[in-house]
Amino acid sequence: MRIWIENIQKGLADTPLCPLCQRGGSLEHILSSCPKALGDGRYRWRHDQVLRVIAEVISTGITCSKHQQPARQNIVFVKAGEKPNQRLKESGGLFATAKDWQLEVDLGRQLKFPGNIAATTLRPDIVLVSEKTRQVVLLELTVPWEDRMEEAFERKRAKYEELAGECRSRGWRTRCNPIEVGCRGFVGQSLIRALKMLGVKGLHIRKATKNITDAAEKASRWLWIKRGDPWIGQATQTQARV
Repeated sequence: MRIWIENIQKGLADTPLCPLCQRGGSLEHILSSCPKALGDGRYRWRHDQVLRVIAEVISTGITCSKHQQPARQNIVFVKAGEKPNQRLKESGGLFATAKDWQLEVDLGRQLKFPGNIAATTLRPDIVLVSEKTRQVVLLELTVPWEDRMEEAFERKRAKYEELAGECRSRGWRTRCNPIEVGCRGFVGQSLIRALKMLGVKGLHIRKATKNITDAAEKASRWLWIKRGDPWIGQATQTQARV
């Protein structure tokens, strides 16, 4: 899949100008920096292709965890005068800590953040809620040029810091995790950490990573192929041809 990217980067494709905005038509510009492509919704479409796969991975993890037996709690002996370690053992990830996880994804319809947790107009890409254990997880996806992954992480963390703080002040155990998948298909460590935190591990995380990588690469390849064509917006039916 990355052969087409390598060919372009080696100068095998003639791209003197961006056909959308007439600026320098580099691979970076076409895939992540063109203001016209941004305004058309091309990058949002790619973002949603990747988000859909991530949501499927999380949904599968929730379903599998509901059919697993709860882990046995080991008895920990504490010496007289010492305080017990209150740190939660989450070897099975967050999925293993509750059976009522509910998944909301900002796809198809605008996600509305649960009003019983906090009042906000922000719309994280993914919200996971366990009412019984009063836990909430916010995941916010960015599909940037790989050199800007760290910048994207810090920007999204700052954006949701206040919301996460409000959730905690209302008694919810809150985790806010920006996640990045590079537009050329390189998965950021932030995504790997988030999946492991939830409980996706071993072969499952390797399969998930491949599927997410493929989604980003296919979507970017389609953006490159269609860089000079009018954008319809709802182009999901075309991805099967990529």
